Amino acid sequence: MQWSNIPHIWQECFNTAWISFQEGSRPIGAVIVNTQGEIVARGKSAVFNELSNTVISHNELAHAEVNAMLTLDNRIHKKVNDYVLYSTMEPCPLCFSALYMSGIKNLKYAAKDKYGGSTNLVGTTPYLSRKQIAIEGSVPILEDFSILLNVYFDLKIGYEKALPVIALMEEDYPFAVQLARKWVKEEKLKEYKNLNVEEVYGMITYELQ
Repeated sequence: MQWSNIPHIWQECFNTAWISFQEGSRPIGAVIVNTQGEIVARGKSAVFNELSNTVISHNELAHAEVNAMLTLDNRIHKKVNDYVLYSTMEPCPLCFSALYMSGIKNLKYAAKDKYGGSTNLVGTTPYLSRKQIAIEGSVPILEDFSILLNVYFDLKIGYEKALPVIALMEEDYPFAVQLARKWVKEEKLKEYKNLNVEEVYGMITYELQ
């Protein structure tokens, strides 16, 4: 599928993830959409460094979804039940719990995360059984894109803590993980600062054909 055919919200979500990559942090992006279909918040993963337009950074809690939700001022956004949180990756325990407590009742994610993905927490405690969360994921046209970017990033920076994560991701997305390894060896994204997200998506879809 061509980039122009991907829904606009997902384009913006992945563009946010790509900007995070360009700024030196993990390429996970999140956006929040209101009932009119307007993007009212964006978030980038800023665990490793300080990024533009993030609420928290240099902190293990500075995940993309958390940064997006923290930008919502409840004096302005008084009722968020029908808002939708979009993320390029299935939320971890931190982010899913934050979503639950935020009042947002709709989640869409692009790629599943067998290691840290925690959408299965729904209903596991009395509190987590109180609210009905509508969950949609993964998205076939985008999941390999999300996985490749994240695996590439972790391998490129030599992040050893990610190795067990990558091993489980490879079970679900073998070609994306293998392609990420290949790209690291080839320094495929060496000129990442000069590439936009549409160009990177095109590079990936070309090799996935």
